[in-house]
Amino acid sequence: MDGLTLRRLLADALNEDHDTSEFIPAKTSYDYLYQAAVEFANRTRPTTATQTITTVADQTAYTLDQDFLKLYVKDDSNRLYIPYSNGSTVDYLYEKDKEDVIHDNNTTSVAQPNFFYIDDATLGSNVTGTATANGTASNGEATLTASASTFETDGVEVGDLVHNTTDGSSGVVLEVTSETALVTAIFSNAGNYNDWATDDTFVITKQPRLQLVIDPPPSTAGHTITVYYIQRPDPVYADFRQYRFDNQYGPALVRYAAWLYKYRDREPDFGDKWYMYFDRQLRQFGVKINEQRGRKGFSVNMKKNR
Repeated sequence: MDGLTLRRLLADALNEDHDTSEFIPAKTSYDYLYQAAVEFANRTRPTTATQTITTVADQTAYTLDQDFLKLYVKDDSNRLYIPYSNGSTVDYLYEKDKEDVIHDNNTTSVAQPNFFYIDDATLGSNVTGTATANGTASNGEATLTASASTFETDGVEVGDLVHNTTDGSSGVVLEVTSETALVTAIFSNAGNYNDWATDDTFVITKQPRLQLVIDPPPSTAGHTITVYYIQRPDPVYADFRQYRFDNQYGPALVRYAAWLYKYRDREPDFGDKWYMYFDRQLRQFGVKINEQRGRKGFSVNMKKNR
């Protein structure tokens, strides 16, 4: 379901006018819908992905993809694990509490590590620059062109926040199209769509990136770690962008966003009914998704074939 449809359904649920209401600015509506989408993905895991990491000798921490939400592959004992290949055989690293890793203090590198944990997020450096062309808004999207920038090299990703420090507007990176151009959704202080003008200055703040920490550290470079994870959805902040969920899940996202609005409006008792609807729908969707994929529950065994 696309952004325009979701915002209209949200306005209808709140008895507000989609185009003129000051109570539901576009930016806030998209923020709440995105929170709903992340919670939906967290609980029903409709989209998954794989990241392949190549080890560096004596290195313990490896940065995870920006859309990493959480691991999902478990063994028969309900333990999270990740495959570790030395090129000829595959073994498995199991999750271990960070506190236990710190206490054990296994800092000597080994040929075959045993455990891992997901560490706190790290922050990348901000990216700054100046727009070198006008970027007119169309259907909620405006291209930021900066000929002196190196967005890809600097690690700008979909979902990073972008701020126009000239006019005070802020938004989200929707697409990295080249080293010098980004598709953005940019909003004025009133929460309505905005655009870019030549000589506008900008700051891009990167999303935090979680770390995979291997314990003990591997002594050999070139081994392969495969991370199976649930994806955090790409943000939808424009009319014709859409989440990778079936349209039937749209009403659940709308109810969650409406619930957030009602807490903002200090009507929690009324809004809680919408959260209950969202929760009930997620339970039903979770069962349905598992049935479609031949899963008995929310754990997947990729280690053993029987």
